[in-house]
Amino acid sequence: GIASRKSLQKAGDGQVPNLQRANVLAVKLLLRQTIASLRTDPLHLDCSGQILVDSVQHYAECVGRSAEDFMAQNSRDCQAYAVYGRYLILYNREVLSSCRRRWSIAHELGHICCRHSCDGVREEAEANAFAASLLMPMAAAGELIHRGRLRDAEDMCDIFGVSLQSAQLRMQQIEQIGTQLSPLEERLRQRYLPVIEEYLAAPVITLPRSRLEPPPLLL
Repeated sequence: GIASRKSLQKAGDGQVPNLQRANVLAVKLLLRQTIASLRTDPLHLDCSGQILVDSVQHYAECVGRSAEDFMAQNSRDCQAYAVYGRYLILYNREVLSSCRRRWSIAHELGHICCRHSCDGVREEAEANAFAASLLMPMAAAGELIHRGRLRDAEDMCDIFGVSLQSAQLRMQQIEQIGTQLSPLEERLRQRYLPVIEEYLAAPVITLPRSRLEPPPLLL
């Protein structure tokens, strides 16, 4: 029935992460979506019905079990399960902020799309690379950098709805590798252009950087 991916033995720590493959898989997943916003919503992605995302509280209520039954002691924020040939991602709405929830779900999607069977160093690096490419795609970020609207990590936070730490790491990566796009990413950029044009045409509203994040959406 249900088997937690995190319950499997850790392995593969000596292997080199394939970050390029993780990026390609994230780009391919985005190309399957209807691009209507710069902020990717990992809760409602089209995954051909193979991946269900739900809060652990709601899912536990639906199946008549305790939420504690689905929470590992070492990972109480988000968990991925294999369920009869499909995948289930359960997030804890009581402990996750909006930014962290989106990142945690994107990270678990990365494990699934990369077909990981364990949680070694290589697997974690690939899942993080996948999450960064899904939530802060180079196809959109690079275009906004060229247009002068994405200048630093704080802009990245505001535009893509990610944490400051995630944005800082992504900006460091962009500084290292540049903004040149692969043919696949160029296809994605074309899909993002109408959304980017709409974003650039909207009036700029400056909010305090220390503003409080809205409460998480309850499902």
